[in-house]
Amino acid sequence: MPPIHRRKLPSPAYAEVHAILERPWLVDVALLEGIADDVHERTDLLDPFASGSGQIMAAHLGYLVIPRPDVGCGVSGLLPRVLMVRSSADDPRWNLRVLHELAHSLLDEGCPQHSHADAWALTLALAIPRRRFRLHHEARHVPRWAVSLRRLTARAVARAA
Repeated sequence: MPPIHRRKLPSPAYAEVHAILERPWLVDVALLEGIADDVHERTDLLDPFASGSGQIMAAHLGYLVIPRPDVGCGVSGLLPRVLMVRSSADDPRWNLRVLHELAHSLLDEGCPQHSHADAWALTLALAIPRRRFRLHHEARHVPRWAVSLRRLTARAVARAA
């Protein structure tokens, strides 16, 4: 009998964020990509896929990143230019959390009417910039499930163009 190949179930984080991304986006997808492009131009990271790129990007933009075990998502807007980020046991997840809080803050500043789906779409665009998307398979600075979701959001960008 041939071996049964079972498809690996997506991680709970993938499922949660995928469900969020299926909710309505209030900000135009081209504007979200434009914000990410602008951030990447302003920070001019040599390697946007480097470990810790989120914290480096935030510092270049004038943000202070504070790890906190007791905070949830989206609380960074309480203090200007301070990102309070839930601690993480691994670097890729920590980096993604920093990028997510940075996305919330950028949207709070530039697009006050936004959804959590917008914040996640921007997070993924910050993690894997459009100009480097062809190299997305090299991205090891965020969890693999985030790379998979970036492929989905990139398709949404292509459909909207």
